[in-house]
This record gives sequence, C-alpha cells and structure tokens, in this order.
Amino acid sequence: MKRFFPAAWLALGALILSGCGLASGRGGEPTVEAVAVAVAEARTGTLTATSRASGQLSPIRNITITAKVPGKVVAVHKQMGDTVQEGDLLVELDDKDLASQLAAAQAQYTQAQAQRAEAARQASRLEALLEQGAVSQQQAEQIRTQLTLANAQVEAARAQLELATSSYEGARITAPADGVLAARYVEPGGMVGAGSPLFQLVDLSTVVVEAGVAEAAINAVRPGVAVTVSVPALNRTFTGEVESVSPQMDLQTRSYRVRVTLPNPDGVLKGGMFAEVIIPLAEQTGVLVPVNALVETGSEPHVYVVKDGVAHRTPVTVVSRSDEQVLVEGIAEGDQLVVAGQNRLYDGAPVRLGGGSDQ
Repeated sequence: MKRFFPAAWLALGALILSGCGLASGRGGEPTVEAVAVAVAEARTGTLTATSRASGQLSPIRNITITAKVPGKVVAVHKQMGDTVQEGDLLVELDDKDLASQLAAAQAQYTQAQAQRAEAARQASRLEALLEQGAVSQQQAEQIRTQLTLANAQVEAARAQLELATSSYEGARITAPADGVLAARYVEPGGMVGAGSPLFQLVDLSTVVVEAGVAEAAINAVRPGVAVTVSVPALNRTFTGEVESVSPQMDLQTRSYRVRVTLPNPDGVLKGGMFAEVIIPLAEQTGVLVPVNALVETGSEPHVYVVKDGVAHRTPVTVVSRSDEQVLVEGIAEGDQLVVAGQNRLYDGAPVRLGGGSDQ
C-alpha cells in the first residue's frame, strides 16, 4: 500500500483551497461570483435645500413662584405635576400677626380721615370768618396748614393700609398663570422668608427651541417662516414657526440665535428634549439620487452606477440634500444606482439584481 508523502498532502490541500470562492468558467478558468444588489434610477427633479440647527425644547413660560411675606407654612394645596389655573390657591401662611397689622392700619386710616374732615370743615368757614374779622391772618394760615397736614396724614395712612392689605393677602399664594407645577420646594410647618421659592410653574401649551443657525443660512430665516422640527426622543417631526432672529452673531458658536415656537396641544413635547430645526433654503433643480445610494466613506463621495452587469465607482459632487434625496453632479438622469449592497462592491465588480444589504 502506497503512502503519500507530506509534500503531496500540501499540494492536494492547496489545490482544494484554490477552488474555494471561485466558480469554474468555460475552459476551466475561474470566475468571480456576482454581488447581489438593489438599484434605483437617478431622476431629474427639484430639491429644496435645508439647513439644520440643534437646540433644546423649553416651555413658553417658566415662573418661579416665591413667598411675598415671611411666615410659617400652614397648608400646601398642590403637588408637583399638578395642572393649575391662574388664581388657584397653592400655599397658605400663618396670617394672625398680619391680620392684626391690617386692623391697626385700617383704624389709623379711619382716624386720619376723620381729622382731615374736621380740618376741611374749619377751612370751609375760613373765608367768611376773615370777612367778619373773626380770625386773624395768622389764624387763617394755621387752619390752612392743619388741612394740608391732615391730607398728608391720610395719604400716609392709606399707604400703610395698602401695605398691610398686600401683606395679609400675600399669606395666600396663588398661581400667577395657567400651567403645570414642575417642582415643589415647600412643606407644611416650614418657615419661609420673603422671596423664598415655593413652586416652579411651566406652561407647555407652546414650547420653544432656540437654535444656532449658520452664517450661510441666516438670511433665509425670518419671523413667520414655517420650519420642521425633529424630536428624536419621540421619533416624530413637528411644524414650528420662527418667532425671532438675532441680528448679532454669537462669537463663541459662530452662529445666529433663532427662536422657534411649536404648539403642543397634546403635551408630548417636554422641556429639555433635544430638537433639530430644519430650515428650508433655496430650491435647486438637477439629478436626484436616493440618500442611501450615496457613499461618503473615504476621500470623496461617490455612487456605484450599474452598466451591463458591472458596478462602476463614480465620484459625485453633492449640491444639496434632504432627508430622503441628494442632488448631485457627476451622473446622468436614468443611471442605475446601487442603493443596497455597496459594502461588498469595488470598481468593476460584477453584480446581479436581487437584494443586497447596506449593512
């Protein structure tokens, strides 16, 4: 029985491996297997160029509700997350001392009014008494001075009464506007000072996004322009409106601040969500290709054009783009472009239609 030497085994193995991945062609010559791809046709059309700017959503109104007067908290009527309307009672403070101060101010004001009424009565008799010689000129001046002082005392007492009334009413803190309580900082039994924060109130019926728009696109942006706002967290787009545009560049970001408002009737938009503002620019006409036909890895953007079953790597110049299409120069209308399967292609690769994967 004959035995193969090791060299013979190596030769046989090499022969087997050389056949892997190759198909036998006519005359025994190896052929390269065609790559399965999907194609789409380049077409002439019009594309609206866009500029993108990112920012965060914020409520149209954000109010810190504070205590107007110091005091002890006796009741808290709302919780974080509650929806409130303007005038709803939120917090009550102990108002006993404030009620006493109000009563004293009211009494002082009443007394000042009575003193002024008496001074006014005496002043009304002054002219007749002067004609009769019943009072001297010096006495007349004293009566006039008393009336002036009485008027001043009434005004001072009125100011004290208004202050005491405001302080007394300030012990009941109410919502200054419609909205949602985003935060609560107060608990029953605690002490608060004047200016202490009690609640954070936000109005999310409309939300705002402020984004930095590039210098090249800012002249296309003006108040009233409709823009698309993409919110990745929701995987949705919304229509907003430019409210205002800053005329001054932010030198740190080299962009212009643009404020966009979005109606939020269903409340799905929350403060702090990331948003991308898509601003329409000029319309341009040219050859349009699907965005997934464009390959931008490497030194230059390119597409694969299929002709006679062969993929040709073709450099292109990107003129403008949208989410789904790209307007390019370098190919012609009607060219068949690979839109899936590019990851296995090279210039001159044989291809066959029937699927492909762009993964």
